[in-house]
Amino acid sequence: MTSTKDTQTKFAGLSVVLRSTQTVSDATPLTSWLPELSPAWIPQRYIDGVTKIMPVLPQPALYEDLMQSILRQIGSNNLVEWRQKPYELTGVEVNNNSLHSIQVSINPVSPLPPTIARSVHALCFQWFANTDPALAQTLHEQDNLPMTSGIEYCSPKKVLLKINLLQKELLAPLLWGMSKDLGNEINIAGIPCRLNAWVDIVQATSYEKLMQVPAQNFIELEFLTPTSFKQGKHIQPFPLLELVLNGLLRRWNKFAPENLHFSPVEWNGVVSAYELKTYAMKMEGGGEIGAEGRVKYRFADAEQAKIATVLANFACFAGVGRKTTMGMGQTRISNEC
Repeated sequence: MTSTKDTQTKFAGLSVVLRSTQTVSDATPLTSWLPELSPAWIPQRYIDGVTKIMPVLPQPALYEDLMQSILRQIGSNNLVEWRQKPYELTGVEVNNNSLHSIQVSINPVSPLPPTIARSVHALCFQWFANTDPALAQTLHEQDNLPMTSGIEYCSPKKVLLKINLLQKELLAPLLWGMSKDLGNEINIAGIPCRLNAWVDIVQATSYEKLMQVPAQNFIELEFLTPTSFKQGKHIQPFPLLELVLNGLLRRWNKFAPENLHFSPVEWNGVVSAYELKTYAMKMEGGGEIGAEGRVKYRFADAEQAKIATVLANFACFAGVGRKTTMGMGQTRISNEC
């Protein structure tokens, strides 16, 4: 697989749903339950008493056969063993979304330095290369990447690795590439770290679903990490409406289906309120100045409000501004994302 776009792909991924049981006599270890395909089994975060495990294969085109294989197996044997506990496999959930926000917890043996943006960026590319070196090279050569990455520091001994994907076809190779590292020790910036064994898909949606979000005349964005923009020959740290939305519109038109593309917009909205501070994001070789905080935009034109609402929701995945693959421009809609 050397392309990041495959119009034949139906599934981004699958999850099997497990229910605890006391029956153990016929339980088959989940890792050998599908011997003909041998997927990597990646647990998702345990939510509301439900155990979900993703059977992961390196290419999403393989998931149709995987789905058929799972259904056949359920018909003959749905008792499985996972981590020495018996379960009944009660169903399969299909993921056909294009946009994903993923989190993985990392526990370093000593505090990570603040200048790890490039190391995290390289780690993500290494996972793609573990699956498909040609795909990793194709991504590396793109100016406008269909992904973002960053780190959230929870404590000196715990950080969250955040990865956003803007194309359906990237989830399978990313998860397959990281599967052997999950639950094991990796190195980030020369520091040993334990990677959590499970993956949390925090949010997933499609471009089509974003088009259905009700329009808002007031949109408040929160910039969680330093955010800046290229304006001519200069770097602009203030999130001017035109810089924010035109950048998002270009990325939307790059990765969304062609029938959902937007025409260029002469924006007539305004900044109605803001609470911002500038910070320097430390990187190898220097720092990058950007703004963090909240900005509220107001739109009087109903059509522009609709487009802006779609793009603002898209920003939760795409980030805003420069160097989003290095952790800058992480964004959410206040009280929404």
